[in-house]
Amino acid sequence: MNPELPAIDDTPIWNAMLSVFNSQAITVALELEVFEGLTEPSSVEAISNKLGYSQRGMKALLPMLKVQGLLDKHKGEYQLNNLSRAYMLKDSPYYWGPFFSRRAETLPNYKMILENIRDGETVEARGSADGWESGQMDPELAKTVTDFMHCHSITSAVGLANTCDFAGVTKLLDIGGGSGCYATALANHYPELRCTIMELSAVCEVAKGYIEKAGVSDRADTKAVDMFREDWPEGYNAHFFSNIFHDWSTETCEELAQKSYDALEPGGRICLQEILFEEDGDGPYPAAAFSFFMTQGTKGQQYTLAELESMLVKAGFKNVSCQRSYGYYSLVTAYKV
Repeated sequence: MNPELPAIDDTPIWNAMLSVFNSQAITVALELEVFEGLTEPSSVEAISNKLGYSQRGMKALLPMLKVQGLLDKHKGEYQLNNLSRAYMLKDSPYYWGPFFSRRAETLPNYKMILENIRDGETVEARGSADGWESGQMDPELAKTVTDFMHCHSITSAVGLANTCDFAGVTKLLDIGGGSGCYATALANHYPELRCTIMELSAVCEVAKGYIEKAGVSDRADTKAVDMFREDWPEGYNAHFFSNIFHDWSTETCEELAQKSYDALEPGGRICLQEILFEEDGDGPYPAAAFSFFMTQGTKGQQYTLAELESMLVKAGFKNVSCQRSYGYYSLVTAYKV
């Protein structure tokens, strides 16, 4: 049995966690003189070219400023508003810049964030995603990262199992499944379901403890596979990814979608759980903040439904649908038909 869900979802905790990126985004924008660069309305491409910064960096930064009320957007162009003109421009008598500059040294990972926003693809992403990219992870780091992922995923995992329909799925492969919280939650909810957590070898060792604790050792197991370099196991009629696509570039996500399509049984489904951007790519706040966070150690971003659908259709999937799963998350599903 899954633990009973709390009476309130975890979105207030998410808000508290994500709020750390508010000051980071403002401080980076001030140091890079982004507000001065927006004295005329500009698209992401235009402001990137004007200031000489990466489009990936500006695509992460500008929505984060917009959701905080510091920018407006009209017909695809970002522009200053009364708030940013009053407090974010150096020639304003009410300029807040020195305050944020003074606090920059206290912000976690500030120098790395600044470099990655400024230089984007030219700066190698540094962080836990390195392990999956290289196919190797130190056992101690695997334990730390897996526990970190588990604590902010377990509520949405049980919520997903209670909300979304996995009837008809008999064998599910949880790709990059970490602790296996989604696999174990689904196995507990669907007694006939068999789940495999596909992970790096060191992470699999950690996941085994979580599987045993969840009481589903008879219906859930692990398989050590480098998802980029090795063949994926076959015989599964569902592939599940949670917070995986947002770690990677569009090109890498397309590669993962293709590997999924090729390995799935005919009639099988792919399931992507992500915090989605609205179609304009600017909000809501959790998507903008999480996408900004993705500049800190990954090569990814949060995506819109249309962007994910394009990746899946390119791989051959059909019948793409989307539903809210739990909290801020949505589940995107498509089929190999």
